Amino acid sequence: MVNLSILTIGDEICIGQIANTNSAYIASKCTAIGFNVLIHSIIPDKKEIMIAELDRLMKLSDVIIITGGLGPTEDDITKATLCEYFNDKLEFHQPTFEFLEKWFTSRGRVMNDLNKSQAYLPSECKVLRNIHGTAPGMLFEKDGKIVISLPGVPKEMKFIMEDSVLTYLKNTLRNKKTDIVLFKTIHTTGIFESDLALLIGSKSNFPVECSFAYLPSYKGVRLRIGVNCQDLEDGQEKIKQIESYLMDKISKYVVGSDSDDIVLSVSNKLRQKNLTVAVAESCTGGLLGANLTNYSGSSDIFKGGIIAYSNEIKIEILGVEKATINSFGAVSQQTAIEMAKNIRELFKTDFGISITGIAGPTGGSPDKPVGTVWIGLANENEVIAKMFKFGEDREVNRERSVGAAIAMLFEKLTEREK
Repeated sequence: MVNLSILTIGDEICIGQIANTNSAYIASKCTAIGFNVLIHSIIPDKKEIMIAELDRLMKLSDVIIITGGLGPTEDDITKATLCEYFNDKLEFHQPTFEFLEKWFTSRGRVMNDLNKSQAYLPSECKVLRNIHGTAPGMLFEKDGKIVISLPGVPKEMKFIMEDSVLTYLKNTLRNKKTDIVLFKTIHTTGIFESDLALLIGSKSNFPVECSFAYLPSYKGVRLRIGVNCQDLEDGQEKIKQIESYLMDKISKYVVGSDSDDIVLSVSNKLRQKNLTVAVAESCTGGLLGANLTNYSGSSDIFKGGIIAYSNEIKIEILGVEKATINSFGAVSQQTAIEMAKNIRELFKTDFGISITGIAGPTGGSPDKPVGTVWIGLANENEVIAKMFKFGEDREVNRERSVGAAIAMLFEKLTEREK
């Protein structure tokens, strides 16, 4: 198999000022085409550390993808360090200079000397165009190893990956004629990890040898299958056999695969049946609505919602009876039912979902501790509400509430299919 490592450069990443989303993107794209992603490394903007880390990664990896440090300022060290590392020199690259001239002119700006310096690139690298910024990518081939350097700006990095890097890497795999590794992720809901493991049984019973992992999250348990294979076709056939084996055991809990998670599955089911949903949220503060609008075209199925955080809004805008809140409290079965029923009627949708709870860390009581959440679901035939007791962490409670609400809607949609 071909090992690939990812090296992220930047003080701001090291100190946690900025989240490292680039590595996750690169890893997912490279894994999907068959690379074995071996190492994720983050280092500061220091030449001696970068050289030492390159030495380490070159011994372990066939391909290294670097992000960051390609800007025009003094702290951007990647280009100069790679020149030194590969015993190369900077030379003027006319196509890059011409692009920079057009780039600045189109924005009504004049290039300064720092901007012009970005047209000087290592003489032995292949230049990778970047239409979204001023720093092109660079590709080096040395002693059978490949080093690719990309800008740290996510939009620019993603463009270069899609425009040239992924095609180049696919061809590299094809030419090496070596085993590759492929992964498949299956999303489940409505079942705990341990119960799922009992249903599936031992990996030794699988029809094909593979790696297998359970990955629990707030929206369900993901099953990750990994197979070593000769090529994409061989890998897809092996995964197909394992999927068939698993579906015989757990199909009732499966909601999607790979990027098709439960939210997308719910959206697709609503769209196929020409159904719509609206939400009334209290403790989640709009997080459920945000999840339901994660995908393009969500306006087909999602009409909107009300964040009824205060009791006043629950009563005056959402129409919950004041007597209901006075008698049972805002966090109760009765309030959740009225919220779900009323939001459906207000927005004239097929489904209404409500969430009301105590996210924490304050606000709990002996009979309603932090983490107590009621979720309501209304359609034309019925209104139901379920209570959940999650825990003491505020963000976890919000995420788990959203996961539970989406799972309830999925279960109801599945019932309608039968």
